[in-house]
Amino acid sequence: MKAKPKTNAEDLTNSIAYCGLICKLCFLKDSCSGCRSERNLCDKNLADKGCFQKLCCSEKNYEGCWDCDNLYSCTEGIYSLGDYSKIKAFAICIKEDGRERFINYILENTKKGWSVEKDKDYDGKKIDEVLEMLRG
Repeated sequence: MKAKPKTNAEDLTNSIAYCGLICKLCFLKDSCSGCRSERNLCDKNLADKGCFQKLCCSEKNYEGCWDCDNLYSCTEGIYSLGDYSKIKAFAICIKEDGRERFINYILENTKKGWSVEKDKDYDGKKIDEVLEMLRG
């Protein structure tokens, strides 16, 4: 019998945070249970005011920021990097292409050696550049 891979597309899809971050690929994945769990160790969630994206989406009963009409203009919380927010680019990709397709883009790019982790391949790029990287 073949061993189940550590993470598969469904696991990754189910771990997408409100903001667009993929919790199962986060550097905190071994100690944090993800954005939607009680054991959420994201620094945004642990901040005094809490995570803007989580609070906003919960208040509006959104699955994630991709459900919001104001996503493209939002500069709150984790999107405060403006045009250089890879996570906002992820949410835009989900809005435009769907969660499953987004995860497939990530998995294809992982095969190229690209990482979504902090200070890796998608960081320091404009949203349009990240979207181009995702969609190939």
